[in-house]
Amino acid sequence: MDLTTDQLAARWGVSPATIRGHRRRRTGPPYRTIPRLGRPYGSPGVLYPLHHVLAFEEAMGITPIQPA
Repeated sequence: MDLTTDQLAARWGVSPATIRGHRRRRTGPPYRTIPRLGRPYGSPGVLYPLHHVLAFEEAMGITPIQPA
């Protein structure tokens, strides 16, 4: 299972812009990008694998507001 930027933001109780900022600064959980040509119109281009999110939360002591 993967989380979108919006889903991860809701999980942590922050704005999607905050998640994008962490991604830009490389301070957030690992993610994967989906090439524009390889995804349907309107689908997310960045996904966060749940196992990476869970490991990041444990390492950083983050308690999710909305568990998966």
